[in-house]
Amino acid sequence: QQWYQRRVAITAGVRTVSVEIFDERALTDDQRIAYAKIAVPQSVFEGHTLDEWFPLSGKLGEAKEGSINLIVSYTTMPMITLPYQRIHYPYAGVAPQHFTPRPPPEVSEADISTIKDMFPEVDKEVIRTVLESKHGNVEAAVAAILDIMDGTGQ
Repeated sequence: QQWYQRRVAITAGVRTVSVEIFDERALTDDQRIAYAKIAVPQSVFEGHTLDEWFPLSGKLGEAKEGSINLIVSYTTMPMITLPYQRIHYPYAGVAPQHFTPRPPPEVSEADISTIKDMFPEVDKEVIRTVLESKHGNVEAAVAAILDIMDGTGQ
């Protein structure tokens, strides 16, 4: 499981940002699993930073797919054009910031064993991965495994 931090440039006047979350699959097409339309308040364009959790919608319904934390700010960026090149370098000389993902939640062996007893045919590492993706929530992990086994999983 990989999480990405993205910086996206928007222009003044943009009032809505669409966010889509995809399951990156190795052998089949990626599938959209959640989405949200976020209204950008005027205060962002006045220099305030928005740091809020927004509900995600998807297969389960409107605002029922969890949530995403977005930090939105607006900065004007001078563009520097080097001679004979078409590439623009905002803030030349500034090193890119790197995102360090949070470590997966601690998953207890007892929880893995409990789920393994329910689903003996499912590999323990698969159970661990599902538990981690559900932040250690056993009920949510069991529901996800049931969905996967029914062929309705994402």
